[in-house]
Amino acid sequence: ASRSCALSLSLLRCFTSRTDEDQSTEGAAHQAKDMLLISALVILAHGSLITVRKASLIEAISCTNQGRDRSQRAKVEVLAKKLEAINPTRRPLASDKLSACWRLLYTTSDAILGMPRPLPFQPRPRILQHISVEKLAAKNEEWVLGGILKNSVVAQLTPRKDGRTVDVGFKQFRIGWVPVNVDPAKFRGVLETTYLDDDLRISRGDKGNLFVLAREGPPVI
Repeated sequence: ASRSCALSLSLLRCFTSRTDEDQSTEGAAHQAKDMLLISALVILAHGSLITVRKASLIEAISCTNQGRDRSQRAKVEVLAKKLEAINPTRRPLASDKLSACWRLLYTTSDAILGMPRPLPFQPRPRILQHISVEKLAAKNEEWVLGGILKNSVVAQLTPRKDGRTVDVGFKQFRIGWVPVNVDPAKFRGVLETTYLDDDLRISRGDKGNLFVLAREGPPVI
């Protein structure tokens, strides 16, 4: 991927250094073709950079047990910021890519990972977040007691004007088969989507936590 990026940039320099004679002979038609090719090469280089940075991030988090191993947190933070810097979806709330069922790969949130709980009540690795932009709703799901019991929380989303941040109002917690309805005005949070593509999402919460998630399928809310 890095070789493709270097080749693209090399070709870009070549085409941007066309001589006056080249430009004058064929005129605007050649110039237009060159600009189209340059645009394609820039897109290729950008795509290659995304691929490289995604691979580096996923490799770094793969040995952290979803974030329970803190030894890689500084490295993961640096790699996440590098990927966020080239986010291809600047306004995730306006994109159909955000609505999905997302599987948690990594987080710095001890609460989501269930770290304070006794071991049998800590969630299994399959932790899901469903988001529906159309319904402005979200649902988190986890499985405990060896996968026998499913817990979930349902929230309503209020978009902010920046196109990437939502205010989150939690309205129902479900412990197994027992629902507990709460006032969304009293149980609140904020979630910003800082990176989004076809299969990966990075979000940050109002308490400073980092979330890296992979697309699993359509949302079920």
